[in-house]
Amino acid sequence: MNLSDRALQVEGFLFDVYHTEDRIYLWMKDYTGANTLFYDFYQPVIYADGPPEILKKLVHRLYELSALAEKPYFEEKRLFYQNRLTNVLRITLSKPSILPTITRKLYALYGKFDIYHSDIDLPISYMVEKKIFPLCKLILTYKETNLGKQILHIDPLTKPTDLEYEIPNLKTLTLSLLKSHRIPIVSNSLIVNDSYELPAKDPHSLLTSLHQILTEEDPDIILSSFGDQIIFPYLFFTSQKLKYMPAFDRDKTAPIRRQIQTKGTSFSTYGTIVYRAPSYPLFGRWHIDSKNSFVHKEAELYGIYELARISRLPIQKMARASTGKALTYIEIDVALRMGYLVPWQKSAVEAPKTALQLLNADRGGLVFQPDIYKGYIWENVAQLDFAQMYPSIMVLHNISPECVNCLCCTDDPDVPQVPKLDYKICDKRRGVVSIALEHVLERRSYYKRMKKETTGERSIGYDRKQSSLKWMLVTSFGYLGYRNAKFGRLESHESVNAFGREKLLTAKEVAEERGYILVHAITDSIFIQKENAEPFTKSELDDLSKEVEIRTKIKMDTDGIYTWLLFPPSSQDANMPVANRYMGRFSSGELKSRGIGSRRKDLPLFITNAQAEMVKWMATKATIKELKDSEEEILSIYQTHDDMLKAGSVPWRKLLMRRSTSKTINEYQVHGPSAISLLQLQDLGMQVEAGEKIHYLVVKSKAKVSEIRYAVKELLELKREGKTIHWDTNYYRKLLASSFREIWAPFASFTDFDSLKEDQMFLPFTDI
Repeated sequence: MNLSDRALQVEGFLFDVYHTEDRIYLWMKDYTGANTLFYDFYQPVIYADGPPEILKKLVHRLYELSALAEKPYFEEKRLFYQNRLTNVLRITLSKPSILPTITRKLYALYGKFDIYHSDIDLPISYMVEKKIFPLCKLILTYKETNLGKQILHIDPLTKPTDLEYEIPNLKTLTLSLLKSHRIPIVSNSLIVNDSYELPAKDPHSLLTSLHQILTEEDPDIILSSFGDQIIFPYLFFTSQKLKYMPAFDRDKTAPIRRQIQTKGTSFSTYGTIVYRAPSYPLFGRWHIDSKNSFVHKEAELYGIYELARISRLPIQKMARASTGKALTYIEIDVALRMGYLVPWQKSAVEAPKTALQLLNADRGGLVFQPDIYKGYIWENVAQLDFAQMYPSIMVLHNISPECVNCLCCTDDPDVPQVPKLDYKICDKRRGVVSIALEHVLERRSYYKRMKKETTGERSIGYDRKQSSLKWMLVTSFGYLGYRNAKFGRLESHESVNAFGREKLLTAKEVAEERGYILVHAITDSIFIQKENAEPFTKSELDDLSKEVEIRTKIKMDTDGIYTWLLFPPSSQDANMPVANRYMGRFSSGELKSRGIGSRRKDLPLFITNAQAEMVKWMATKATIKELKDSEEEILSIYQTHDDMLKAGSVPWRKLLMRRSTSKTINEYQVHGPSAISLLQLQDLGMQVEAGEKIHYLVVKSKAKVSEIRYAVKELLELKREGKTIHWDTNYYRKLLASSFREIWAPFASFTDFDSLKEDQMFLPFTDI
């Protein structure tokens, strides 16, 4: 029964949106900072196409489930791949909560009929219909009922395409663990806001303390470290067991049911096994796990806000999603606005090819190995990069799955074609991927420009936003060939590669026509030098870039002019460079590096910091001669770090090796560091899934018994807490010498780097 029919209004920001049972819930933060919960009823629409007898069975079953809001009827809609109108059955569901069940049942009938719009997340489908998105400004018209505040109308005040937008003031509370996340919480402590330590030995005291903090602080965001994997599964399980629930959620009205999960999922991507923890979102607050969010690792909260706005993925879902998923929802939004039926799964399979066609098509980006006939060090080398080459190709050449070898241009000999592959590209319509990426490219270009024109927090914000978009653009190319991508097709992926190879060759030819030497080229970058090795002028490079842009239609920028540039030799073959490993000093004094030790995440922090200090010193020297003449200075830096290792004064945590497990413990056949670490964790009662990260200390690398060569971090924290921990000094000194050799060997006045660590001053090895 309604309490009042009087319509009320409030203006503010859309903070959160989710659905439970048959309602959509919206949290709004007004301009005073107050948070208010509203609800709405929503009836999603799906479409079905197939034989009449199958559709009749479907409708009959939906009637039995009381899932229909109105009588289904046929409506004319446009097919995505075929680009033609067709009559499909429009089905309006009375219960949003039944959609996942329907989708699962339809999966079993795949092939008998087609279903559209069924797998779009309900909150996103609702936001698309209402033209709203996370953190948008809006005016809500509502009325008070005995169920709460019911939405009558929504007026959006901003658009997702806005380049400048306001973020409300949000209060953040941090939550982390004192020790390793694998050590049980009962033997651990929770750290709140990097200051409060809450011991977990008494679970009830822990929960009441958390409740008091949450009530007093009332944070909008709980930013955790291992919150999804460890902290919240424990807290929710303990809360259910003790029948005491702290104020984790703001929402006290919606029926919230949580299934306690402690096991995540492992999957393979680009040849790497990745682990993803289970998801523990909150209701009315945001929970973001920094260890379970790629976007947060790369672009922090600014990046999450940016991608959530343009993709319409709710903030907590965006925090846990890939940039590829965000791009997919941007593409879905474009497809819906263009009137397409969005298939519930990818339906375009790879076309049959001959062996010759496969040989021509199945090639990646073009690489010219670094030219080392003059040695590994070059002076006065310019690096020029295509600006976002692959996404720009997709926009420029209309590369989209529905536009490559489209059905509507099969017999048209005048349509554009892919170089060397002869794939036809539709010129009768713009592709969904092309349209989506065009706006993303525009946004990133704007943020990069504003980053340079602003300072302080504003500049940092623009940088975080452009970084999140960079990763979306990087994945956009891979998603074109991803087998499960909704808007993917292998021929479109191959087309981008073909155009990319052609444009890099064109850039090389333009440079050589002007008498420049090609030093190196990889995918979207060229490295060039004058024949007399004199420095380039800005006008020379600007003229070259302009000519390349005219001939390729893609902008090329000067990344910088190296006063010296090093291609470190391969560790496998000293006479060979590595294509994606280099370092050099720009004329500005900035040093750029790729692929060297200080950029790696698997080396100990002490080693990467040591090399980074040496590299920083190298950036102070403008020429090869200055570097060689100052060798004693870098040897001094090396010696300082080596002395620390010999003296045993390096904290053991800075010597931990980091590895990503590729298998479960039973799948390892060789007792290497990963397998031994997993065995030690298993003995401690700790299970590790494939793709998780482990940290271990090298104790005795030459020990005859392999089990004592390494000690996993958790073993050291539990067994050796408060005691002296020894490590393999010789091993870490060798690692330090190798990192030194990597960056200094071509400059060195000596060749025997092993002599640096053969002074026989090692500490005696001792068991932990």
